[in-house]
Amino acid sequence: MQELQQKSTTKSVFAIKTLISCSTLCLLLLLPHAVHAWMPDVRPDLQPKQDKIIAKFLGNSTDYFKILAYDDVTILVGAKDMMYNISMDGLHELSRLEWFSSDADRELCALKGKCETDCHNYIRVFARLDGGQILLCGTNSYKPRCRHYAPATSELSAAGGSGQRYEIVRDVEAQGLCPYSPAHNSTYAYADGQLYSATVADFSGSDPLIYRENLRTEQYDLKQLNQPDFVGAVERDRYVMFFFREISMEYMNFGKTIYSRVARVCKNDRGGPYSLSKSWTSFLKARLNCSVPGEFPFYFDEIQSITPIVESGSNSLIYAVFTTSVNAIPGSAVCAFNVNDIMDAFEGSFKSQKDSQSQWLPIQDEQVPESRPGKCVEDSRMLSSIAVNFAKTHPLMETAVPAVYGRPLLTKVNLHHRLTTIAIDAQLMALNGEYYDVIYSGTDDGRITKFINIPTPIQASGSTGVGKLKTVLISEMQVLPLGVPVRELVVSSKTNRLLVVSDGSLVTVPLHHCGHIVDCLGCLSLQDPNCAWDQQNHECKSITPNNIKFGTKAFLQSLNTTKKAAASLCPKYTRGTLMADGPIVSSGIVASPGIDLVTAQQQPQVDEELHSKKFHYTKVSAVKSVPVGASKASAESGVSAVDEVPSDKVTDLDASTGAGNDYLLNSFSDGNKITLQSVDPNELMNTLSGPFLSQDDRKDRQLKVAGKSLCWALSFIAFVVGVIVGYYTSKRLCKATSLHANHRNQFTSNSQFTVKHHNNGKDVNLLMNPNHFSSLKKPNLDLEKDRSHECKNSTENLEKEIPCKTSTLTKVKRTYI
Repeated sequence: MQELQQKSTTKSVFAIKTLISCSTLCLLLLLPHAVHAWMPDVRPDLQPKQDKIIAKFLGNSTDYFKILAYDDVTILVGAKDMMYNISMDGLHELSRLEWFSSDADRELCALKGKCETDCHNYIRVFARLDGGQILLCGTNSYKPRCRHYAPATSELSAAGGSGQRYEIVRDVEAQGLCPYSPAHNSTYAYADGQLYSATVADFSGSDPLIYRENLRTEQYDLKQLNQPDFVGAVERDRYVMFFFREISMEYMNFGKTIYSRVARVCKNDRGGPYSLSKSWTSFLKARLNCSVPGEFPFYFDEIQSITPIVESGSNSLIYAVFTTSVNAIPGSAVCAFNVNDIMDAFEGSFKSQKDSQSQWLPIQDEQVPESRPGKCVEDSRMLSSIAVNFAKTHPLMETAVPAVYGRPLLTKVNLHHRLTTIAIDAQLMALNGEYYDVIYSGTDDGRITKFINIPTPIQASGSTGVGKLKTVLISEMQVLPLGVPVRELVVSSKTNRLLVVSDGSLVTVPLHHCGHIVDCLGCLSLQDPNCAWDQQNHECKSITPNNIKFGTKAFLQSLNTTKKAAASLCPKYTRGTLMADGPIVSSGIVASPGIDLVTAQQQPQVDEELHSKKFHYTKVSAVKSVPVGASKASAESGVSAVDEVPSDKVTDLDASTGAGNDYLLNSFSDGNKITLQSVDPNELMNTLSGPFLSQDDRKDRQLKVAGKSLCWALSFIAFVVGVIVGYYTSKRLCKATSLHANHRNQFTSNSQFTVKHHNNGKDVNLLMNPNHFSSLKKPNLDLEKDRSHECKNSTENLEKEIPCKTSTLTKVKRTYI
């Protein structure tokens, strides 16, 4: 019986050991594939530590800066207790308009339980009115108010500030027009002389609304607005559209989730008849679909920011930033929506729920009133009550608005940051005559990502459309300190400035970094529509209609190509001589065509200061005794090979990049340069087998091989550890128990139940020898001796005593029975 128990225990432990080892091995084998699935799909070519700061305008983190209006010259910024007028060039304050809350309003705010920083007037709304007047609305210590200002005619009545002075014409309450808190997600649009706002109408923020004078959404109606966060509003033709995210009502029976929406109202909406005179008759909303396509799409459900309408060729697009929920896997995406697709969604079927336990289903066309609800009419007060009530109770559309190309333009999965805002440098013309929308997106840790999208047409005959969408991530720059989120972005193409806004600062950085690239391959590999390689001056230049003649061959640019193809466009080098149409460049020397590079080393060098301020994508080192084949291979791969040049005569291209007030705020060092590996003879010889294999591709392959090797090494280590753990576990569990351990008296292995004989003083074990595994001798029971005085077994706690004359063998048997 004991042997069977030991065998079963050994088999169980061995099975557990095998299961642990196999599970660990499988987990480690699948881990690299899982991580790869959530890696970002693209990597930037240019990503230094810190971008060059052109100008700064600093405030406090409690100022809650907000861009109210801007052009290429000035910026109007709403802040705490004032509005700034700031120049785009240099971010100098030109003037300010001050508006403080009264002492009574601040005291009332404090009595409501708000802290001192909340009890100020934060300017949130700005609009230009007729006659040179302006409209300003502020939180006013949690008691919103609006003011109409007109240019001052007298100094005594003018509002405080410098520069242009204004006087107050009108001061009214702004409930429903301006948020109570500066941190609340609100938006507005000023169209046709009227202010459309999307905010909250109460102190606690529990009454969201979309408001225009005398008209609002229904109060506490979850079908219209369910805890929304508004991110933007745009005007288009007869409509004003609002973009927001809210808790989904149609998903309520399955759980709680957030969907992104676009809502639409008519500009000429005058309200409904009779009791519906203060209700929208044209309010409708639809879902925005930004998802990765597939059998089971992955959705980015929470919209964060939008751009104004961008005229991209024949299409009118709205770009938007989406993220996953805060407690999900961190992910962000950029999607674009066609305005025509938005309008088509509002012409589709309505969605409704029969009762609270039913699913949301589309409504049949026969059930829709004949005068279609939600359409713009001449006088909405003449609509029937049935049509107005239908639009009031059925605001949701069945069809979601699809993204352009049916997929996100950019997806990012990063544990450290998410996208927060977006701006567009629209319709930038490249050298090939094509137009591209250059997209800038900010993150919540102070970074700016720059990228473009290149659609690839379907190659099949007779078919039109886009087959693949290529995303080119150009750069990713650290602009603000780590942990400081980017709130807004403003692009100024004329001044080559990108304005970055946080809660307490304004910063301008360059739109491009062409001047920091010194070699042809690096300039073309960047794939930036702003940059082109100048074959005459041998530098990477920014292209504008003023300094470049489009269609000429003096400049090189490669956008919709690979780095291999870009390398083939650059000037090619043969042994010691550069073969190209333009001048010859070798280690900073400009030579005439056909001149040997060794002789060219004796010529005067180009200004070193220019090169010391630039980043180097490649290092060109002297190569001694390079075979002709290697030189030819290197020429085809775009790498110049210099034959038999003394090392002391070779100009070092890897100069320091920390000169003066250049890139990185006077803190750039050699460790911050953008470099690739140096060219050595072995690499040149290896290019014979693959002359068009770029250095980046070889590096990527090496990284892939190293990753696979590391994966297998970790798997092997895990397997060995599993075997060792299983062995020791089985050894501990398979240790046989003593006989008395199975007895119900539960003697421990260290204790010995013994008595001392009254005649000879020997220790006698009444039951067994506890060390029977270590010794095979029979227990010394002394069966012949008298045990009458020991007949009572104290450990068994029997109800009656055993007869005194019973033999010891009989007592042992009874004890075991």
